[in-house]
Amino acid sequence: MPVHALADLADQNLAHAVRLHSRWQPAAKLLELNGVLLHQGTLPLPLPHQNCVIRLDASVRPELLLQQAHAFFGGQANPYAVITMSRQDLDLDACLDAQGFTAHADLPAMLTDAPLAMPPTAPGWRIDLLTQAAELPAFVKVCAKAYATLGLPEFMTPSFFVDTEGLLAPDVSIALARDAQGQVAATAMVLHTGEVAGLYWVGTLPEARGTGLAAACTVAVTNLALERGAKGVTLQATHLGEPTYRRLGFREYGRMTRWSL
Repeated sequence: MPVHALADLADQNLAHAVRLHSRWQPAAKLLELNGVLLHQGTLPLPLPHQNCVIRLDASVRPELLLQQAHAFFGGQANPYAVITMSRQDLDLDACLDAQGFTAHADLPAMLTDAPLAMPPTAPGWRIDLLTQAAELPAFVKVCAKAYATLGLPEFMTPSFFVDTEGLLAPDVSIALARDAQGQVAATAMVLHTGEVAGLYWVGTLPEARGTGLAAACTVAVTNLALERGAKGVTLQATHLGEPTYRRLGFREYGRMTRWSL
């Protein structure tokens, strides 16, 4: 597949991920109208999988997108984020900046189209796929503690996974790093969303960082997605994860920016 076509599909993956996250929040509202995706989750947070707006069609005028967002969210009392991708949304970036929005995140959008080499891990650890509902609390716990260090309060993380049974669906794969006693210390999720899969919720318990466990989970689900027919796997890297992803073999193909008032 040509590189530009793969990157186009990778840009669309975040919208697919929002659709799936909306399934896991039964009280959420999801609307796709006039080339714009609007999602209102269960918490008043301007974040990609809680309250966000994504332009699906690059020809949609930025002013129309903001009009739809204002009508859907009801104004500034219900904060939302506008997510932009650098390869198609430069005009939207300029409009948001002119309208007083602030760019709170400018993250590398990364991609691989080849299997990754499994990094070494300490003796006694194994990487398994999550297959049972009883394993879901351990996954959520790791995500909560890992993302708290990035600014997401720990008690809020379960709101992303209200319907935990949805995490057992065929289009979701989660890797868990366990010690000899079966305790989980790291996770990574891949969403099988067509020709380009998406990597999300990669995390390690703070006390287990530096052990390579999250990297091993990342490789496990990335290679699984490619084995299942994906032409590529994409992610949006945090500042903590970016060096690891580059070392594993992901390459930057663009940027993702999160704007809010």
